[in-house]
Amino acid sequence: MMVRNYQRKTQRPSSDRRLRVTFTRREQIDTEKIAEVLIRVALREAGTTSRIGQAGDQLRALLSSER
Repeated sequence: MMVRNYQRKTQRPSSDRRLRVTFTRREQIDTEKIAEVLIRVALREAGTTSRIGQAGDQLRALLSSER
């Protein structure tokens, strides 16, 4: 898996919005989409003192470590 380096192209303030999640009951779930969302949230929160931020720090370390 390759990690992409993201560089913002525009000058805009970072968003401090709270994440909102709604539940919709389905027969089958899209596990790939759920994993993608959880990874994005954890990486976005990395560097904060919250539990999600700590998980993001650990995930970032795993993704960037040399193997």
